[in-house]
This record gives sequence, C-alpha cells and structure tokens, in this order.
Amino acid sequence: MRDVSEKKVRVHNVDLLKTLAIFFVVVYHGLIVKQDFIAAPSFETYFNFFLITILSTGVPLFFFCNGFLLFNKPLDLKKHIFKVIHLLIVTTIWALLTIALMMLTDSVRFTPLQFFKAFLDMKQDMIGYLWFMGALVCIQLLFPVLKGAFDSSKTSILYLAVISYIIPLGIMCIERVCSAVVHDSAGVYFGMFNPFSGLIAYSFTYFCLGGLAGFYQEEIKQKIEEKHINAKLIAAGAIAVSCVCLAVYGVLKSKKMNAIWDMVFASYDSIFTVVNVLAIYVLSLSYKPKEGSAAASAVRLVGMNTLGIYLIHEIFMHMLSKRLIQIPWCTNIVVNIVYAVVLICICTAISWLIKKIPLVKHIL
Repeated sequence: MRDVSEKKVRVHNVDLLKTLAIFFVVVYHGLIVKQDFIAAPSFETYFNFFLITILSTGVPLFFFCNGFLLFNKPLDLKKHIFKVIHLLIVTTIWALLTIALMMLTDSVRFTPLQFFKAFLDMKQDMIGYLWFMGALVCIQLLFPVLKGAFDSSKTSILYLAVISYIIPLGIMCIERVCSAVVHDSAGVYFGMFNPFSGLIAYSFTYFCLGGLAGFYQEEIKQKIEEKHINAKLIAAGAIAVSCVCLAVYGVLKSKKMNAIWDMVFASYDSIFTVVNVLAIYVLSLSYKPKEGSAAASAVRLVGMNTLGIYLIHEIFMHMLSKRLIQIPWCTNIVVNIVYAVVLICICTAISWLIKKIPLVKHIL
C-alpha cells in the first residue's frame, strides 16, 4: 500500500487495482448490511452474504500491487532500509493517534497505563486494522533478499509464491485430520515443518504473484491479443464461479458454527480469493484511461493516497458506523457503497492535505 507508484510514468492498471482494493477494504470495515441468514433467513441476507465474497480480495490486492511495483524497479538498499524504518514509525504514530482520537469520540478516559496496554494489545476495536501494516513491514524487511532472487531467477519467486500458499494450507489440513483422529489437539510435530510459522504466509504469495505479473505484463497482453483470447469473459466467469463457491462454503460453515462466518478476513488465503485476485488483475489489463477525464483523475488521486486512506478511514468509521446501523434504511448494500465512497473522498482529501504540510507530511 506504500505509494511507490508515484513516479513520472504511472502504471494505470495498478492505480485501478489499488483504488478497487481500498474500496473493498473500506466497504468491509464499514459493513452494516443485513447478512445474518442464521437469525433472519431471507433473500436479502443470503444475497448480501454472496455479494460480500468479492471483498476478500481487498487486502490481497494491496500485497499484489506492492509486489508488482517493488519487484520491477531498481533497489537502493540504503533508501529501502530508511523506508522500512519510516513505515514502522508511521504505523506507531498512527496507532497512538488513533487510540487518542477514538478516546475523544467515545468520551472514554484511559489512564496512561491503560493507554499503553491498548497500544501493546492492538485493541481490536481501535487499532486492530493495523495488522496489515505489520505484515507489510515484515515483507519489506525481507524484500532485498527476495529482489535478489527475483532478478536472478523468476522461477525462484514463483516457487516462493507456491510454497508460501501450499505449505501452511497443507499442514493445517494434516493437523485437522490428526486432531479428528486423536480427538484432541494435533500437537506441534507437523508445525515444525512450516517455515512461515508466525508470518502471514499468504501475504508473500500475493506479493510474489504481483511481482511476476508486473514483469510479464506486456507479454501477457501480447499473448491475449495474438491468440484472440476473450480474457474479459474468462476472468469475469472465474470471478462469478469463485464467488459462488466461496459463498456456498461460507453458508455451510456458518450453519455448522450456528453463527455468521467472517468470509472476508478468513478467506484471504482461500483458493477462491487467489483466483479472484488474478482474475481482477486480468480485467485491469484492459483499463485505458482517457487522460484528463474526471474518472481517470479520481482513480489516479485515490491510487496515490491509499496509504493515507487506510490509516485515516477507521477513525471516521469508529464514529459513524455504530450510529448508521441504528437507522433501518442504512442497512442495505447501496447505502454501504455510498458510505464507503464518501469516506474514501473525505480521507483522500485529508491525506492529500497532510502531504502538503511541511514536517506533518512525513506521517504518511
């Protein structure tokens, strides 16, 4: 989500992907639609649950875009180290600032110790959303090594993309089988073979896939044109099938739990989300913005400010969502979309303004 695409020549489809990503994230975080088909089964609740499936691509698209941009430009190790340190400091500043602002909006008073504890625990209803920034820092720390491998052999990065997805998934499946056999915890034996333990493995999967997509983008476009492949139709079909499969799985999972399963956060590492991310990328290849048009300018502006929008949006949402959910006509998908668009506009304006203020601009 770092705005590394801010250079003389922008990659238009990446701006579009970043705009879609932040839109999906903001819609998800501000979700107030009726979707509890367990307590209130109806066409509306089932339909909303189905529509929500596409939101699972939001965070993965950010990792994908970061890989696309970072892998395909020269690495200055000294600058990169300073960028990682800056990212860590920025995340910490916004964590502290967010807690303080939410205390004010909620009229809650923390003692200094309670404030520090909320920070250390990443208090879920305040700064839980900043987990993404931690994952991003982890990737950035390892990036110089990944960049070296990428420049010497693209196959090695494809290998990492595959094993970072398959190994955690495979070990989880094995452990569940073992747990069912022994009717207890599966223990720690198989876990010791997971090199991604403690890391958010799928973030590397999307990051590496993005890097490969960036490197081969022109070749992919050429192949689509030469072979007259109807890429849009195939990609759209893949998204529809994946969303249906994910929704069906979500319904079955929810009914088994007797509670609505969080299909977005829990599906970042699902094969359906992987397919959807790649399909959305393929669709983005046909994005040819008309220079100077309002739509193109809006996508470019949002694409340049996704980091700021991500850091700021939860503060407004914390104030507004709990009030909007009390209004019956606000709990539909159309209002949710409008709500997200308005918040993105507000946060984009604030982010743009912050970047214009000397010294203050360094917090983004």
